[in-house]
Amino acid sequence: MTEYRWPIKELNDVLMPIRETDLVVIGSRPSQGKTTLMLNMAYRFARDGIKTAYVTLERSTAQLKERFVSSHFRDYEDAERLREELNRIPLFFFDLRDWAIDEVAYEIEEEKGSLNFDVCFVDYLQLISEREGEIDWFKELSLLLEIPIILGSQMKRTVLDNPGKVPQQKDFHDAEEINACADTIIMLHHERSYDDNAPKEELRDRFQRQRKAREPRQSFTSTGKRRC
Repeated sequence: MTEYRWPIKELNDVLMPIRETDLVVIGSRPSQGKTTLMLNMAYRFARDGIKTAYVTLERSTAQLKERFVSSHFRDYEDAERLREELNRIPLFFFDLRDWAIDEVAYEIEEEKGSLNFDVCFVDYLQLISEREGEIDWFKELSLLLEIPIILGSQMKRTVLDNPGKVPQQKDFHDAEEINACADTIIMLHHERSYDDNAPKEELRDRFQRQRKAREPRQSFTSTGKRRC
């Protein structure tokens, strides 16, 4: 079975490699960095020669590319270099806004047949129209196509009632389905979103605390403010 190292070092320190049939769910409250993390992961996979699909359900392809460039460039020449690189590396964007779950799944299957990509990102779950059993759809799709699917998911306001406002698996929309189907669950949380005095390096401590026995299903919460 094909395995992929996580394209971000800190994730490799705490998680087993991604398997070709894995369903990975990345969840958070709004403005905690789901899209930023997923874009960075997709870019790094593609930069390393791994064919990567990125399904966007929220923004247009042009908006996503500019968002990535604006968060990484140092000057005008650097921005142009990044734009050219995004068009050159095997990173394929698909704008499927307002599509139903069966349409999204069918399009991924069709594009896999023509482009033969290795990894697929879907950003994000709650924006799929006519949602019903979509977690099962994506898990079955990863098994059928033999590719890992990394799925973004919004978390409920119940996060704000938790100690320290740290997200828990129960706070997912569709929590039961996600807990049953996902092979890896990542929950994002930035303390500085709620407390300006929170330490910036808390992320490192949280990763260290999660570095224990690795079970078939992986779950952890990343805490802190960082640039991937």
